[in-house]
Amino acid sequence: MTYTRKQIKQPLQKLKLLESLRGVAALLIVAFHATDLFSLKFNQPFLLSFFEFGDAGVDFFFVLSGFFLALSSFKYIGQQNRAKDFLLKRCVRIYPFYWAVSLCIIPIYFLIPSFGKGYETDTGVMIKSLLLIPQSHAPILSVAWFLSHLVFFYIVFTAVIVRPGVGSKLVLSGLSVSVFFMLADVISGFQLRENAHFLFDFIFSYYNLEFAGGCLLGVLFKRLQLKRNVSCWLLLTGCFGFIVAALLDVYGLQTSSQTSGIAHYYEFVTYGVCSLLIVAGAAFLEKSSRLAIHQGFVLLGAASFSIYLTHYPILSVLTKIIETLGISSLGLRSLSMLLACVVAVAIGCGVHFVVEKRIVSLFSTRLTYKRA
Repeated sequence: MTYTRKQIKQPLQKLKLLESLRGVAALLIVAFHATDLFSLKFNQPFLLSFFEFGDAGVDFFFVLSGFFLALSSFKYIGQQNRAKDFLLKRCVRIYPFYWAVSLCIIPIYFLIPSFGKGYETDTGVMIKSLLLIPQSHAPILSVAWFLSHLVFFYIVFTAVIVRPGVGSKLVLSGLSVSVFFMLADVISGFQLRENAHFLFDFIFSYYNLEFAGGCLLGVLFKRLQLKRNVSCWLLLTGCFGFIVAALLDVYGLQTSSQTSGIAHYYEFVTYGVCSLLIVAGAAFLEKSSRLAIHQGFVLLGAASFSIYLTHYPILSVLTKIIETLGISSLGLRSLSMLLACVVAVAIGCGVHFVVEKRIVSLFSTRLTYKRA
């Protein structure tokens, strides 16, 4: 047997390896958007277009979010009096800082309309974006589409806390519809998803399955103990699979109008599964062993939310500066964009320590004071 049952009753240790991997996922997303902006502005590949797969960092975020939700909050299921506290804490963690970033970005679209796509100054769009209500297009802060899914997950989980029986049945039904929708879309030649209403696509997205997979891992993590070598193999297999999938994705699939449907589910099957393996391997490895993780990587992971929310506007501005400078050499352009990525990450880290932590602390303190 490679595992034994073990119920953990004491508080769980801080999983520094997973926190560090969260930072790596944020860096992948930064590199992805740098590649996209570079190609859009200069019609040239950035770093051989390798980081075109970087949006797969979002798949890792969904799995990791589900995992940490299971560790921290599954104990509340059935305790109706904890539902409000759970949802308020999650909203405090997301909304105040997101609003702060959004309110810094929105005026830019009024001053320089060319930065946007035309809908950013619409009052309805602004309200829905600030509330993270799903829309047929991205919110004003485009990367916040990820947060809309998180809020949806948290609302669903709140229903499970209040009514475990009914809530669990709704979750299982929703996941079943998500699977059926994916299979039907494949059978239809990827036309079903293309023509589906955006709300249907949102509610029954395959991201639900990644989040649920992360939750299942969290439950297993609390109950099981894997041997160190098994954990290592899970982690290495996940990392190797992720890299191979990335190479095939960028240099093999070549997402186009003919293969976009295939590419959509390719990401779920490959990056989603590999993310599950990575999270499982890293978590169980750290559970059974004391690992020496450099504090810098841990801090990068802690700042990942700030990096995620701030990097795209920063990269957009810096790309326009590179364009204005009139640099013609691909090498110098690439070096400039690489420097822009470093600056975006550094600013994100600074914003985390100077702004995000203070905002979250302020609202958390007020929430605790009101409850008292």
